[in-house]
Amino acid sequence: MKKLLITGLLLALSIKGFSTCIVIFISSNGHIYVAADSKRTFYFDDSSHSETICKIHHVGASYFAIAGIDDAGLLARANTALAEKANIDSAIHAFGEAMVLHYNKLITDMISYYPDKVEHFLNDGLAQVSFFGFYNGKPRITNIEFECRLGVNGAVITSYRTIQIKDITVIGMSGDIANASYKDMPSGYTREHNPALFVQKLVEIEIKSQPQAVGGPVDVLELLPVGEVWIRRNESAAVY
Repeated sequence: MKKLLITGLLLALSIKGFSTCIVIFISSNGHIYVAADSKRTFYFDDSSHSETICKIHHVGASYFAIAGIDDAGLLARANTALAEKANIDSAIHAFGEAMVLHYNKLITDMISYYPDKVEHFLNDGLAQVSFFGFYNGKPRITNIEFECRLGVNGAVITSYRTIQIKDITVIGMSGDIANASYKDMPSGYTREHNPALFVQKLVEIEIKSQPQAVGGPVDVLELLPVGEVWIRRNESAAVY
């Protein structure tokens, strides 16, 4: 009985909601701009407990941002893949394969301990992770998305796909941005002449629309071929 309780507790701690919004944009000046909310809510809590974290990470010259369940597990495996693989494509593939095994176990356990939560992740997906940086002097964004389904025998089948992004991507909660009216969207002038403010304003649309899920100070990063510039950064954010 004690082992069952511990397993259930660890599972509950691992499963977080998609309470995040991260925008990554390759501007016309060739720089990469990233804006991320910093609110992390706990999916299983009735009282919407939250904490402030930084959602933009890097290993060497490779950066990544995470939206999805078990964000700590995603972070650990992304760090390992990037540290062990010099080639970014090999690292993303290694990360994807490691997370498939991890999610198969996590969702199988969820079926046993929290069967009422499974349908949510079958419908909405498990996670989105965006890898970005400069490779051979050129900006690049690659998204990897994880989904799961149940096989005919009830077995959990996790899969992933990678997508090359040409200019802009939003991972996590993005519906309110996609459906925003013209007057609520940052202008084309802002997009062209102040791309840092452009990505920040997009995240703020989700914060305004989904304050229980997306919020906290917005971290804003400008990434250049020669290094990074933090335009806004919450230094007190928790490390997870």
